[in-house]
Amino acid sequence: MLQEAVGRTSSLMARLNAATAAIRDDRELLVGRVSWLDYRLYLVRMYGFHAPVEQVLAGHRALTAVVRDAGLRNHKAALLAHDLVALGADRRDLMQAPRMALAGALELPEALGWTYVVESMTLRNKLVAQRLARHLPAEIQRASAYLRCYGDEAPTRWRELGGALDTFAQGRAPGHASYVEHACDRVLDTARDGLLQLRRWLGPVLQPRTTQRHA
Repeated sequence: MLQEAVGRTSSLMARLNAATAAIRDDRELLVGRVSWLDYRLYLVRMYGFHAPVEQVLAGHRALTAVVRDAGLRNHKAALLAHDLVALGADRRDLMQAPRMALAGALELPEALGWTYVVESMTLRNKLVAQRLARHLPAEIQRASAYLRCYGDEAPTRWRELGGALDTFAQGRAPGHASYVEHACDRVLDTARDGLLQLRRWLGPVLQPRTTQRHA
């Protein structure tokens, strides 16, 4: 109960980070998988994640009222398409790539939760690029627009998102405090569920290869 009470006095971004820390632990991502085919599979799966999420978030007016640059952030599927084409994929085939199932229209708290999920990838991606560059220098050089999204500004964009989420959580107009608290809980629930769904979606590239030893 004490931990819950302390959590409710923290900023929304701090609560999100604490609630999803274990889920965001992706040290096993692409472990033991260092071929360009493994990398392309990862990009295909991420394309199948970002494309439906961006479609749902696009044009969400209430979202842009909270996250002012939401429209500028909503472009990662295009970066993934660029990288996949650079690795030899046919752009027309991307329309047939498997996509993660996602509910249709989202209310604002759910849209904020999914925005957190999407943006949480940007800090991790720089580390993934550094890891893969040791094994796939040529591929990463020409096909890492997605992994290098935001470049050196990634930490700044992450802090700006946190500020927007915290401002949303502090918008307690008279008579609306209970609504905002409930909305924050929905943001948290959506972020947790979204990250779990993403981990399941990335299952094929999360585990190391198993090698069979012949007697």
